[in-house]
Amino acid sequence: MKPASSQKAVETTLEIIRKRIPAYSEIIDRFSPLFLLKASLRDALVKKELKLPEVVAVKLSDGVPVLAGKDMSMWTAEFVEVADKMFPALADSLELDEETRDLLREYLIDPDNLLGLVQARIDGNWKHFENTSKQLGISPDHVLLYISENVCTPVFSAIAELLGKSLSDDIWDNGNCPVCGSSPSISHLSSIEVTDLDHLVGGGGKKYLHCSLCGHDWRFKRNACFACGNDENGSREFFYVDDVKHERIEVCHKCGTYCLSIDLRECEVPPQLDVAQLGLIHLDIYAHNNKFRPATPTLWNTLDS
Repeated sequence: MKPASSQKAVETTLEIIRKRIPAYSEIIDRFSPLFLLKASLRDALVKKELKLPEVVAVKLSDGVPVLAGKDMSMWTAEFVEVADKMFPALADSLELDEETRDLLREYLIDPDNLLGLVQARIDGNWKHFENTSKQLGISPDHVLLYISENVCTPVFSAIAELLGKSLSDDIWDNGNCPVCGSSPSISHLSSIEVTDLDHLVGGGGKKYLHCSLCGHDWRFKRNACFACGNDENGSREFFYVDDVKHERIEVCHKCGTYCLSIDLRECEVPPQLDVAQLGLIHLDIYAHNNKFRPATPTLWNTLDS
């Protein structure tokens, strides 16, 4: 599921959440400028047609994501541009004090520093963020990680979009993203499918995972936990709010994790899935209160409930 315009999808989803759940208006006001800016930058990069990494089918079939082991320096100019444009919105959304803003701004101005963060994120080098945060005197560590991920997102999302059909679901059945290797933050069941022949309508309901970093969607088994692979009957469960059954959390009792899920067959307008998570924080809170942990930590599911 890839909307024609990421920015338009973000605008629509934000408005739907605001109207449906007025209690979330404050958090939408806080983060909507950031979501809109990320989408705008992503759309511009898609039109620019970035340099693309080679997709090697053999590596994908062996479970190696496209960007794994790649040198991020080929996109240095794009990361620098995105960081420059996004930093004010990031600082506002995180409500950083002036001293922290100045420290981070000065650090991120240096392309080598910025590229080091990007490379650390794609390599899963979490120690780099811990060490750099200590070096800068910034606490907690997730502030630097969150900023780095937001700088990565427009570039990686544009790459994923431009790679298009070269990323075949036929050779990837893992629980991490085939583009960047990150884990999903939400899953969805596909919309009803209308073919070229009007009288042929598919039922939809295929399960897709949505990458927490680059936003790529890939097919996954409906009867398994993406985090641990558990497919035992009776060991997974869904929870939802009455009358909103299409928005739910999928819980795995074997590994104790959960993942948000949306059934798009019940959505009149398909949501932008990153933004949609803003309207599902009550499900995160329910999961936390019942001692389940998110399989993929995000800013939303780690906010103090």
